[in-house]
Parts: sequence; C-alpha cells; structure tokens
Amino acid sequence: MTVQDLRKVLRERGAAAPPPNPARRTQVEARIRRRRLRRTAVAGGAIAAAVVLAATLLPGTAQPPDQTAATKPTLPGTFVAADGTEYRKVAATTVVTPGKKKVTVTVPLTGNPIDLAASCTGAVRGSITPSVAAAGLPAQHDLVACSKEMQVLGLQVPKGTGKAEVVIDPVVAGKGCVQTKKNGPCDQPKIERSVWSLAFYEWIPPARPVIPEEPRALPGRLGEMKLRKTESGTWPEQDTVTFRTSGAIGLEKICTGDLASRLRFSVSVNGKDPGVNGSCAVWKQGDFPWAMGLHTLPKGKTSTVTLKLHMDGGSHPNRPVRWSVGVYGK
Repeated sequence: MTVQDLRKVLRERGAAAPPPNPARRTQVEARIRRRRLRRTAVAGGAIAAAVVLAATLLPGTAQPPDQTAATKPTLPGTFVAADGTEYRKVAATTVVTPGKKKVTVTVPLTGNPIDLAASCTGAVRGSITPSVAAAGLPAQHDLVACSKEMQVLGLQVPKGTGKAEVVIDPVVAGKGCVQTKKNGPCDQPKIERSVWSLAFYEWIPPARPVIPEEPRALPGRLGEMKLRKTESGTWPEQDTVTFRTSGAIGLEKICTGDLASRLRFSVSVNGKDPGVNGSCAVWKQGDFPWAMGLHTLPKGKTSTVTLKLHMDGGSHPNRPVRWSVGVYGK
C-alpha cells in the first residue's frame, strides 16, 4: 500500500465515524433557552398556515420528488453517546414547518428503547417545532428551536415488539408573543419556514451503570431568595425527595448524565397534588439556568413538600441521572 492509499483509507474511516455525542451541549442550552422564554410567553389565538410537506422516507415506500433536497439536514445512521450507548437509525422522515398535514412513520420495535433525533435548517427565532406521538400515547412537544445541531429526545412507544405508527404534526396550533426585555413590549415573532430532518433510533444501553459526575453546587442566593437546604441523589435508585419547610419557597433542580434533561419532577404539598411539575436543568458552565418554581405554603405551620422523580420514555437503569434539589426562601 502506498502512502497515498493509506491516507485515502484513513480519511474514509475517519469520515465514517460520527462524533461520540453530536449535540449534547446544544440540546441542553436550547432547552434552557426555551424554559426561560416560556416564563414570559403569552398564549394567543389560532393562526392558519399552509406549507408543502416533504415526503416520508420509509424503506420500500414510493416517494414523490423531494423539493427540499438542497437544504435538507442529514442525520447519521449510527452514533455512540458519551456513556457508550449505541444508537442505530430505524426510520426517518423530513417535514417542513409550518404545515397543515400530519405525517405517519412506521417505526419497528425490537424491545429496545427508541429515541427521536432532529436537525433543522431555517430561522431559530420564529420557527415552528412539530409535535410527535406514537399511536395511543400523548403527543410530545419537547423539540426546541430550529438548529442544525442534532438534538436527541426520549420517545414514548408501546411496550413489546412489532411496530408503532408515529404521527408527526407540523400544524401551527396557536401564536404567542415574547417579551425580550423587562417591562418591554411583547413582540409577535414572525413565523419562519423550517426544514426538519427527523430520525428514530433504537439504542442499546451500557452493560453496567455509568454514573455521571456530581452536579455543581447550587448558588447560595438567587435574587431575593436564599438557599435554605439541599438534597441530592441518583435516579432511579432515589426517586423521591422530601423537605419540611414553611413560608413562600422556591425550588431549583439541576441534574447530570446523558439523560439528565429527560428527568421530570412532580411536586406535592402535604400529600396534595397542586399539579406542578417540570424538567431538570443542566448546568455545566456560564450563568446558572434560573427557572425557579415558586410555591406558597400554608401560613403558620411547617409543611411537607415532596418531589417525585420519573422519566416517561427512553430511559434505562444503566443510564442513571444524578440530581440536586434546593429549597430557597426569603
């Protein structure tokens, strides 16, 4: 083999290997940005939209001409996550948002968890994110703003083997406004056209649990609120945390691990469910991703506040999440 041949082989093999974790940082940062925007978003009325929907890409299915080939983002056939989890693409489609027609994708099920990956070309602000739902299960609205970087989300699918019909809905359900400055106007964002490449991956978890790093220490003060107490643990071994406290409080949650952003917290006060829940923030660098949940407890007595941790889809005991919860008060 000549030197030129050797260089050619190395280039080909290097190009075929996807990055170990293509979009973890982008996925987390986008999720935090979305949580902050939701705090100032105001629901509005319905708006009509109609854009051509691209063909569903399913093996063995005839396809009309693809009008988005020049701008369509691509997703790898396989990749490996940071904790060693192997991902393999089993189905894919391309849609354009906003749109008025739903697309159905047949996803084969082997018993392994299924994740949804997405990459998008278009404007970040004003883009419409499609919802995704397996037949008979709630729709998921977890995709964040349009980004060329790949974001990976857990997907709820029926248990067992066979196949699942997954519906992708690019319809604009409503409109809202975003307040970008304190006491500033609430601006109506312009709806922008976006091309979404969506792929479904089955994944094989590590043979043994991969314990992530410990979460960073929570800030001692957030605004006028001081940190009263903290609790930490590892999900799924520790899936409940309880505090005895009083007065007006705020709760902050941060997590580490490849599935950290999928962990959900449901809050109960004195055994009653106030209907409060939320996801876990990931804080690796920069400013603390402040998104405090506020609670006003009954006056004149100490209350029991319980947080229940759960993950609805795309999870496994060998991919644990380390969590830290802080109680803040004045």
